[in-house]
Amino acid sequence: MHQIEVDDCGILTLLFDNGVFATLDASWSRPKSFPTWGDVTMEIVGINGVISLDAFAQDFDLYNDKVMKAQWIYWGDNMDMGLISDFIESIEEDRPFMITGEDGLRALEVALAAYKSAETHEPVRLR
Repeated sequence: MHQIEVDDCGILTLLFDNGVFATLDASWSRPKSFPTWGDVTMEIVGINGVISLDAFAQDFDLYNDKVMKAQWIYWGDNMDMGLISDFIESIEEDRPFMITGEDGLRALEVALAAYKSAETHEPVRLR
């Protein structure tokens, strides 16, 4: 889409052993004039409701039918600073990092499986 040396868009459908599925839209599909560098959104649909997250909205919208009230819980949008802060605090406190090397390895395995699936036009099973 942007004539760059890396893949700039893709979509994955993941099916977990417990029957839960997820769709991951990993893309840089926003025009250069878009007000943020991209979007980071998540929507979880369950039998009791839906949770939607927009990282650039900088707040959570909480609707509580028990008290018939809406709440906006603000938290900020600097995800990179959160990663750096965790790294520094982990060293200072001698505790494990929140995101581990194994997390990165698993993400790489998913990405490589997506490429293999695109080549073979078949699902790829990860263990």
